[in-house]
Amino acid sequence: MMDNTTVIGFAGFSKSDIMLYFARILHLLGENTAIIDRSTECEIVYSVPYDPGCGNILEYRGIDIYLGLSNFPVGQLPLNYYSSVLIDLGVNPDAYKDLDYLKILFIVTDLNRHHTIPLSAWLGNLPVKPTAVRIIRDTLYGKIRPDYIDSLLKIQQVANIIASYEFPFDEREYYTRLLTQYDDIFKFNKIPKEFKTMLIDCVTEIFNKQRRDAVKALKKAQLGG
Repeated sequence: MMDNTTVIGFAGFSKSDIMLYFARILHLLGENTAIIDRSTECEIVYSVPYDPGCGNILEYRGIDIYLGLSNFPVGQLPLNYYSSVLIDLGVNPDAYKDLDYLKILFIVTDLNRHHTIPLSAWLGNLPVKPTAVRIIRDTLYGKIRPDYIDSLLKIQQVANIIASYEFPFDEREYYTRLLTQYDDIFKFNKIPKEFKTMLIDCVTEIFNKQRRDAVKALKKAQLGG
């Protein structure tokens, strides 16, 4: 049992920036933090300056990022070395075995059907009903609304949801995400107010941090800290 390590997982799509935001804030709060990519999509490698010569471990601004481990159980990694671990599960069936390590699961998607359908299938085969936070991104006014996505995912049946967040499409924030991918440098800025609120809420509640400290760390991160 890992008494001094908090592990959280991220299932779904469009979540790499969220994981990097959390990791940066936690690092500035003094946490020894790692990100582990257990997904088959390997999204996160496109948002950090990756050199193929570095192998499976990349150190980026004080955070260890383990890449390309879709077939490598996290139990074989030195989790106890870290105080905070963020695992990208994607929709990888092999990652079900990692659920026992999680304090909480983030379920993340946008409105794209090629994301919601695979995520729904993955959630439908969960071996346990995890405690979870549900995030739907880039929402738009129209027929495809968050409640419809929830019904598609059968979210209440597959997880114990303790918080739900919806983020409307924000052109500036979306452009920042794109720049991150093409520049290979993660920039922590131009975050919408509701996004900041989610980050602060989760850091304080999940990692037992003081709200004023979390806000200070977020502001420092936005300034390049």
